[in-house]
Amino acid sequence: MDSNKLINLKNKIESLDKTHHNKILNIFIKNNIKFSENRNGSFINMNNLDEKTLLEIDVVLSYINDQEKNLQEFENIKNELNNDYFSNKKNTLIKDNKEISNYKYT
Repeated sequence: MDSNKLINLKNKIESLDKTHHNKILNIFIKNNIKFSENRNGSFINMNNLDEKTLLEIDVVLSYINDQEKNLQEFENIKNELNNDYFSNKKNTLIKDNKEISNYKYT
């Protein structure tokens, strides 16, 4: 594989969360790829990876990317709904509460 593609793949993997790193590591384990580990992390010689493993990593990275996009879209929708339906109600309740507290009994 081209060294630029390997560097790009390495950068994509390094930018992932730790939980996603574990998914990528499981691919290496499943495909009997040798790696070393220490307190700084896991290290793999990517020059020796076969096409099957690289394709599998690419598929997982695409899946993770799609899920992150979906999650962000859902969060945006949730925030919009929260702002539209709940923040206005809070303001109304606060306004109503002030009106009640300002009411004088005669």
